[in-house]
Amino acid sequence: MKCLTIQIDSSAVDSFDRQQFLQQVNAMGRSPEIDAFEEKGRKYLNFNFFTEFPKVLWAELQTKIYKDDDYGKYLDSVSIVACEGERAEDDLLLQHFDKSIKCDSF
Repeated sequence: MKCLTIQIDSSAVDSFDRQQFLQQVNAMGRSPEIDAFEEKGRKYLNFNFFTEFPKVLWAELQTKIYKDDDYGKYLDSVSIVACEGERAEDDLLLQHFDKSIKCDSF
């Protein structure tokens, strides 16, 4: 089992509309585990999707959410997407709001 995580940039957590995001993913038939916490004065908001098929899920998220003309551009500007494997060397950074950071692919 792998975990594909969408993490919201800590500077955007307070203004991020969780309900709108959840409506988008629920329409895909997906229901993430939500991990919201504060540590050392920084807020964190993660949406974790556990799957045996992370490549398929990532393609679906890109098609149905990230490539959406309106919401996708916004989400792209405030999120990081990572896929955690069973070993650290399997971990992938799939999307980052800072476009100067190099991302991986499947």
